[in-house]
Parts: sequence; structure tokens; C-alpha cells
Amino acid sequence: MNSTFEKLAASTGFPRISIYMPTHPTFPDWEQDPIRLDNCLKRAANELAQAGLGSTAIDGLLKDARGRSKDDPFWRYQDRGLAVFIEEGNTEWVKLPGEPKELTIVAGTYHVRPMIHLLRDRGGFHVLSVSRGGAHFYNGSKDGLDEIKVEGLPNGVGEIRGETDFDADVGYHSRGRGSEGGGADAPKYAALGDSPDDYDEVVLENYIRQVAKGIDAHLAGSRAPLIVLALPRTLGRLKQHLGYAQVLFDPEAKDPHALDAKALHKRAFGIAEPKLTEAREALRDQLRSAAGGSGDRYITNIEDILRAAEEGRIATIFVAPGETVWGHYDAEHRIARIDRTSGPENEDLMNLATLKALSNGGDARSMPDDLNGNLGPVAALLRY
Repeated sequence: MNSTFEKLAASTGFPRISIYMPTHPTFPDWEQDPIRLDNCLKRAANELAQAGLGSTAIDGLLKDARGRSKDDPFWRYQDRGLAVFIEEGNTEWVKLPGEPKELTIVAGTYHVRPMIHLLRDRGGFHVLSVSRGGAHFYNGSKDGLDEIKVEGLPNGVGEIRGETDFDADVGYHSRGRGSEGGGADAPKYAALGDSPDDYDEVVLENYIRQVAKGIDAHLAGSRAPLIVLALPRTLGRLKQHLGYAQVLFDPEAKDPHALDAKALHKRAFGIAEPKLTEAREALRDQLRSAAGGSGDRYITNIEDILRAAEEGRIATIFVAPGETVWGHYDAEHRIARIDRTSGPENEDLMNLATLKALSNGGDARSMPDDLNGNLGPVAALLRY
């Protein structure tokens, strides 16, 4: 997901449209999501018109996003939130594992701060549980699992067996005499092996291949960990065929279908949590150490942070999710003016500092609750 942040941070120039909205992973709730997007796009169109853009330019900018009609299969495969980023010639869609506040912003830069908490800190994960009786896919968070229908995911070995079955009259032929001990003939299943056991192996192999193919297609663009739960034989085949990079396999390899919903979440989250939190906690500890007077250098003044971000000196910026510092930054003179409220000449300086830090190779995280009162809404660890 770092690449997504960096790409958004590097893109500047009016207009840049940022949309955040809650979504729903299950029917019939997801039917309201295209309506919600349409309302956000109407707000964006109004702001673009107020900024002086003509209707032809506005229609061109919003064409791709408007094309996600209520009948688009896109809406059937959502998580709990969605971010949409629009500029001329490109529309980015980012699924979010948590529910964001609905927001539409038209500016000269993208608004990325809501994604820091939802993607960089909190993090979501995926779960794939597979047995011969079926494959089930979930989007997960620390709060629970939501089962998601994945296009192309087969409904168990039985479905594949039906597709692989052959006509009893032509599905086997006799091998040459003398092929077995004693010279007896033995039936051979055409292209499937020498016995029903071999046939079963082919069916299982086809089943796992289809599961892997469906999951890889569904997770294209995701960077969240995928927790895979299955018995050893199935797990081994999934290791061979899954192409998704961020996979964590169940080390105990127990039958996931023996678990109820609560136990399944507990097991999956126990595997995912160290991966989700290790980087976040290490960075927070560095900030605590710096604030305590030992460790990396840090700064908390927004003007100093903006300057350091421009110079590429920020290793990590920390911003409080529920707060905003409004103002204007004069990049030529490197001076920040702070205001109490938003206005036509103001912007979210914490978002601007985040974008500058990310575009120069820095990281971005949420301010730890225990430091917000002492350090304020924004702080940065410096490279030098």
C-alpha cells in the first residue's frame, strides 16, 4: 500500500478529487453504495463548476467513476469503505477495511489522511478457509469477519467432480495385457490415472487451482495479509498455486470448518495481528523514546515539519486522526500561516505535510493517543 500513498502524494495540480464513503460487503446493503457514490460525484461536479470548469471538462473527469452503475459487479465485492481518487485520465479505487466518514474534496492535491488510520495503522486482512466441502473468503478486522462472495470460487470438490466426470462408456479403456502382476488387465481412467484414487487427485488439484485463481483475481490491487486456513494436504497445494504475495498460512493446519464464526476470527486474527502491528508499534516506540529525551530527533511545529518534509528529512510523520490544522503554506518563502477554521485560501496543513513526507520517501502513521496531549496533533521523526 505504500506505493498507492506515494503515487497519490506525487500527483499534484488542480483538480484532484478525493472521495471517501462507507460501503457494504453483503446484499442487499451494497445496493445503496452506487447511489452514495453518485451523490459524492454530484458534489464534486458542483465544486468543479464553481471553480470555473466547463461541463465538457467535468464530464470527462468524472466519466469513469460515473460508469460504476448499480449493475456493475464491482459493487458486489466491497469491503467496509471505499476511497476514489480522480484526475484527468485516471481514476484510482482503493478498498478500505474500515468505515470512513463520507467526504468529497476538490483541491490541487489528494486528501490521504483518512487512509493512514484505516490502512497504515489499523490494517485489515483477508481470510481464506478451504476444505473439500467448500472455500470461503472473508474480509477481516480486529472486530470480526465479513464473508464475501468471490466470483469464480468453486463450491467444493463436488462441483469440480461434476465438471471432471466422464461417461462410463468411454471414460476408461483397457491397458495392454500383462501390465499388472499375473498378466491381468486393469481399467485405466482416460487421462486421469490408473484408479479412482488418481482421479480423486486430479479433481482435488483442479479444485485448488480454481480456488487460487479466483482469490488471486479478487485480491488484485490489495496489499493486506491473506490468512489461509486448511488441512495439511490442501494447504500444501494452495502454497503451490496461490500467486498473492502477502500470504500467511495456518501453522497448525487444522480443519477451519470445525470452527464457529467466533473461533474462526480468533484464529485468523491471532495469525494476522503480529504482521499488522509490528511496524506500527516499532515506529510509535521510536517516537515515545524521542519525546522522552533519548533516541531519534523529532519536531512538532507544523511549519518546521513542512520545511523538513520538503527537504526529505522526515522519516515518519504522525498525525492525529480527529484533528486538523487549517492554514496556508507559502512554499516560495517557506512560511506557514495558521487559521482556526477552513476557508477558500486554506487547506489541511497536516495533509499537506503528509503528502510532502510521502513523496520524499517518508512514512505516515497516526499519532498515538498517549502522546497526543503532550506533543499536539502532529509530530515527525527526522532522518537527520
